This record gives sequence, structure tokens and C-alpha cells, in this order.
Amino acid sequence: MLWSDIARIVITGGLLGILVGKIVMNRPFYLERMLPKSWLPIVKKINFRIFLKKVLVAFIFSSISLVAVYLVGSLMNELGWKLYSESEYLFSKLETSSPILFLATILILPVFEEWIFRGILLEEISLRTSSRVLGVLTSALAFGFFHLSNPGTYPAIAIPLTIGGALLGICYLLNGLAGSILSHILYNFLILVM
Repeated sequence: MLWSDIARIVITGGLLGILVGKIVMNRPFYLERMLPKSWLPIVKKINFRIFLKKVLVAFIFSSISLVAVYLVGSLMNELGWKLYSESEYLFSKLETSSPILFLATILILPVFEEWIFRGILLEEISLRTSSRVLGVLTSALAFGFFHLSNPGTYPAIAIPLTIGGALLGICYLLNGLAGSILSHILYNFLILVM
């Protein structure tokens, strides 16, 4: 990994961390909602029908996101826009190089990304602008551009990932944070397995 890749990760992650940290300091609710004492009572009340509905909605949105991102990415490749470098892209050979990183990419990263981009940024933007649409679009843009910090990516990758972020934002509005997390987990799993 080059120093420029390390700088991209540290600077982007640091700026996002400062922004989210400032929001969480002012509204500790965002942090508290991730603690088991907050969501465990809700989970205990969910019946099988509600659980099945959440899983189905998450699966539908992960499938739509996968198709949309693939189609837009393919079109961009046809037009000569490179999205990432096969040899340098961090996630290209992840599933064969490190099973632990593979599992972290599928299970852990989606939890934090959804909490930050949908659970905090979407909510804050929606609250401050009184517009859920603006919240979805702005958090999707932030999500797409945040992924430019991944080693081996080119600026064009922000376009399909912004579309994916918007679909995850809609899933969040319809299905809650748990639903968007599940959708993101399914999406990452399908991407890495394919």
C-alpha cells in the first residue's frame, strides 16, 4: 500500500470521524441507539412476520442496489470511465487473501457505514432541512464520495456507489436502521461472492 493510499484513508476517515463525533457529542441518542440496551428490547418484541418482512425488504433493496450499481458501472466502463484498478483495488481478492477481512467486510463495515451515513447523516440532514429527500440524496453523495478513500478506486466509482447509497437510504426510511444494515450486508456478501 502506498503512502498516498494511507493518506486517503486517514484523511477521509479522520474528517468523517470529526464530523460524526461532533454530531454524536451534541446528540448522544445516535450513540445510544447502537448500544444493546437500546435495541435489544425492540428485537425481543419482533414477531416472525415482522422479521420476515424486514428480511424480504432488505433482500429486495440489496438486489435492486446490486443490479443498479452493476448496470451503471458497466455503462461507465463501456464509455471508457475506469472505476477501479483490478490490481490495486483493496477488495478485488479479499475473499481469497484473508477470511477474517472478508467476514469483516461483509458483517462489520455495513453496520458502521449504515449507522454513520443513514442513522446519523441522513437523520441530521433531514432534521436540519425538513426534507427526507434531501437527507437521502446528501447522505448518498457522502457515501459515494467516502468510498474514494478505498485504495485503487478512481473518481468515477462515486457515481454507482451514490446510487447504491440512495437505495440504501430509501431502504432505511422504509425498513429502519436494522433493515438497511441487513440490506448492506447482503449487498456486500453478493458483491464479494460474485
